[in-house]
Amino acid sequence: MSYIEYHVARRYVQFEGALRELANYASLIGRKVLILTACAPVTEQVVAKIREGIDAPAAKWMNPQLAADSPRYARYMPMTDRFDALRREMEFEFYDIGDTVVAEENIRRVAEYVQARGVDTVVGVGGGKGQDFARALTHFVPVKVILVPTLAATNASISTLSVLYSPDGAKIEQYWRMDSAPDLVLADTEVLVANGPRVLAAGIGDITSTYYEALCNLKMTGRTDILPALSYEGVRLAVDVMRRQAPKAVEAARAGKANNEFESVVSMILHNCGPLGMICTMGFAHVLDEVFLGFEASHKTPHGLRVGYATIPMLLYTGMGEEETRQYAAFCKQVGIPTTLAELGLDGISDEEWLRAYNETAGRSGTLKTLPFAVTPEQLIGSLKTAEAFMAKLN
Repeated sequence: MSYIEYHVARRYVQFEGALRELANYASLIGRKVLILTACAPVTEQVVAKIREGIDAPAAKWMNPQLAADSPRYARYMPMTDRFDALRREMEFEFYDIGDTVVAEENIRRVAEYVQARGVDTVVGVGGGKGQDFARALTHFVPVKVILVPTLAATNASISTLSVLYSPDGAKIEQYWRMDSAPDLVLADTEVLVANGPRVLAAGIGDITSTYYEALCNLKMTGRTDILPALSYEGVRLAVDVMRRQAPKAVEAARAGKANNEFESVVSMILHNCGPLGMICTMGFAHVLDEVFLGFEASHKTPHGLRVGYATIPMLLYTGMGEEETRQYAAFCKQVGIPTTLAELGLDGISDEEWLRAYNETAGRSGTLKTLPFAVTPEQLIGSLKTAEAFMAKLN
């Protein structure tokens, strides 16, 4: 007997120029819209594109070429008069949270503002912070949520989970989950491709880690036949697709011009991980990443690159095999994911220091206990030694 629950947005939309059409999509969802921005250093450019879409008639930014190529997009072309009529009844307001920590007291303060203004829809624009903040507001106010990722550096856009930190941002304190999925995830590939290869590598690390967490969880629990569409073999296929397409996607990010592989990889990062929630829960690599946060040096490395590295000790600990791990390590080097603790600034740390970091992070939040298989703190930390020794032999 299995419990199956998918975490997916009600609608996922991705195309070049999407920011200028945010107002059209929002008009089908709410009437009083608060746009939370946390996308420095590109806040001005992002806000300008959204404002252009708000201020101009709906038809101005509709793309005839895209309509010719995509019947699904073409269905919106005759709706411009309807969009304009709906938008005349709407209010849009921008609220920057760029320097605000995703902490309970800050969320509560913004929630009070949302309630006082009568906002019915919140748009979280940016990386993980903007989206976490928008989701977390639903803990206090019954708003609809639109997520607009400006980085493809994590798979946060499909999550219903918000990670809350201490007021100083140094430690994870809580996890809040939305009661229902976001109403819309809107991704603009024109914005995303301009972020460069390191940002995309982080997103590749995060989603590939999520795929491998699913495989490891299934293997460790013996549940490789939960559902045909999300079977062990199905997730394997997702890994294979990522391995084939990611290198060319990184080349596109390096050149600043999207190609088919970039668009495919971005859609996998931002949306494809949602159905994996039923078999992933919290994964081994993400627990390790929480421990990494106990060291300030790790904060300089994006989350996706940290969990990308943490997948190496996870593969070895769960018995996925040396050949699998070798292939994954080679993939990491190809796309720019770290393969050693030194690359994270975390080399030379004693077992005592690792245990202290564990107690202050994952030990405090209890995430290790949410894994679907038993792991002790000592085993978790020991997996890092195993991974370092393995990589030393490869190098």
